[in-house]
Amino acid sequence: MLLQLSPDVRKLFRTFVVVAAALAMGACSTARTVDYDEVEIERAEVESDPAALLDVGIVIFDANVPESLEEQEKELIFPEVRKAEARYMPYHLKSTLEQTGHWGSVWVLPERGDTVDVLVMGSIEESNGLDVKVRVGAWDATGREWLNKVYKTEVPEKAYSQYRDLSADPYQNLYNEIANDLLDARRELKTADLIRVREVSELRYASKLLPEAFDDYLKVKGDKYTVRRLPSDDDPMVQRLRAVREREYLLIDTLNEYYAGLYYDLSQPYEDWRKNSRQEALRYEELKRSARMQQILGAAAIIGAIAYEGSGGSNSGITNTAILGGIEVLRSGMGKSAEAKVHQEALRELGISFDMEAEPLVVEVEGQTLRLTGSAEEKYREWRTLLEQIYAAETGFIIDAPASAEPPAISESGSE
Repeated sequence: MLLQLSPDVRKLFRTFVVVAAALAMGACSTARTVDYDEVEIERAEVESDPAALLDVGIVIFDANVPESLEEQEKELIFPEVRKAEARYMPYHLKSTLEQTGHWGSVWVLPERGDTVDVLVMGSIEESNGLDVKVRVGAWDATGREWLNKVYKTEVPEKAYSQYRDLSADPYQNLYNEIANDLLDARRELKTADLIRVREVSELRYASKLLPEAFDDYLKVKGDKYTVRRLPSDDDPMVQRLRAVREREYLLIDTLNEYYAGLYYDLSQPYEDWRKNSRQEALRYEELKRSARMQQILGAAAIIGAIAYEGSGGSNSGITNTAILGGIEVLRSGMGKSAEAKVHQEALRELGISFDMEAEPLVVEVEGQTLRLTGSAEEKYREWRTLLEQIYAAETGFIIDAPASAEPPAISESGSE
């Protein structure tokens, strides 16, 4: 068919093809294909050895929100969503670990501390319903590192199906992989090592609460802790210490009731947000790809026409037609880019809508109604100070308690 065209048209066509191919190779991308292999969680088939049932604390994740508004917009990060995710994700990981039967108590913690045997921390690097990436680290009480790894997955559309197992989160692969890796790390330790972790955990708590009495029991080198000697189980000070630690567990249980309420209140709007965000993210990527291709073809038509004329092409009508056609294609590509911007704004609106759903919760603690939002962390620190004062009163030691942060607003029961 090309042989039936005039020499000028064939020359222009060849030039256009060469230019378009060169530009496309440098800038064209293909549509996203989601590869998805389910990660099965490993559950306990028999009752675990009590010595192996370490207590786990999962610290509220780092939301990892850029300070710059420009950077937030570039990365399509909505601070309201990320802050909610930073509390939602640890609670779902807690639920996942509890379902395995391989652990003792599992709690979500407002901040890192010396209360638990294994501490898990995380930072959200990406989460838009389609792609999720979280860095997770875990250390036991001796300072031994268990994990320090980036977990990521791409989420298929079926993960949001109403016919799926609704107890499984769309990001369940990621949670299952973390749980399996934690179990693998624990299996590398002997029973004696696990017992020692629990001993160090108790001594670290005691040393933090009352260093004058318990510092000599531990040897600390950098971030590593080893036992010098163990106190007697019937030591009255140790018994009081354990009683105070139990009070702290009650406090953490109370805070976890708050996180549970937040988790269940967020479940539906958060899933809706992720499902819609996934669709918008795919549309946004496809529109960018389509716009880029049209702009490439438009530019190629114009450049090809100029190259044709510069190489001696004599038909100005062909040149003008190619240039005008290229301009129209460019305009179409720019229109696609504008449409992509509209979908980017739709993502932002989804984030705002999500934030409206994620209202702070009010919980009742010891007869008082507390409004818990970001200040739950300050309340936790305030209660830690109270426990130190209780222990000091029971033991006769004087503790210079740090000044606590301003507590959350307290209101009468039944009102904010």
